[in-house]
Amino acid sequence: MTYYVRAPRNMWGEFLQGSIDGQSFLVTCPINRYSYALSNVVHPFSQTYCALQPKSAQARKLVKQLVNSKKNTSICPPVYVRSDIIQGKGMASSSADISVTAMATALAMDYELSFKELEQICLSVEPTDASFYQGVTQFDYIKGTISQPLGMCPPLKILVFDEGGSIDTVSFNKQVDLQNKILEKESIIRESLELFKHGLITHDIKLIGQAATLSAFGNQRILYKPNLYDFHDIGNYYNSVGTIIAHSGTIMGLLFPVDYGRIDDCKNEIIRKLPQLSYVDTVETTNEGLTYIKR
Repeated sequence: MTYYVRAPRNMWGEFLQGSIDGQSFLVTCPINRYSYALSNVVHPFSQTYCALQPKSAQARKLVKQLVNSKKNTSICPPVYVRSDIIQGKGMASSSADISVTAMATALAMDYELSFKELEQICLSVEPTDASFYQGVTQFDYIKGTISQPLGMCPPLKILVFDEGGSIDTVSFNKQVDLQNKILEKESIIRESLELFKHGLITHDIKLIGQAATLSAFGNQRILYKPNLYDFHDIGNYYNSVGTIIAHSGTIMGLLFPVDYGRIDDCKNEIIRKLPQLSYVDTVETTNEGLTYIKR
């Protein structure tokens, strides 16, 4: 039996990220760009399906150990992975790859991972997001002690640009003074989280945008983005509802209603005024989470 597994990536990071009362967390922003895995096929369908990256290979090994301990079986058919996702940009690239690899490996061994098991596999490899859950989730990306569903995200379009370079998530989270810097912005994160929750309940994308912007600006002492304020100002001019960032990456995005008609004008203005930035994509939020089908 062949399994096809798909998981959305988390939008270049998350709606917000920080800590409250010493508890680190992020709020996911899953978008319509994906990682895919195929299990139990002799040959991948095209050359875009390739050998597993080291983190995905580590996840596969952990799943094999877990399933073997439960079923006493060593049979594990091959898994191939493809991704829409750029690596190293704070776009949940490796996280999405890890989650689909883990689930495809388990399914190939006739075992379906629970989301809690999937969490622990992913977190054993690296700090991760929870875009494999449906909707938006408040998630402890380091230890997994929080995985609180917040609800379904109203549809948003996101205009995405990159400042350049790359960030290694594991090294970033090992900074000596990182926790002190996170604590300094706790009041901002409290306000941001309350705004965000209210925005979800009322389906008010302006409140969601305000929450994301607060978290983005509050992150400047942790990972400074020199173009953030000019980027945000251009977005304001074109009626963006807010600015979202990769808190541990190089990506910035502007949030718009899905029916907004001047996104291309905004994109061209950013290209003209901030030529040091690179346009990446225009995407939409999704609530679907990890899915799989048998073939």
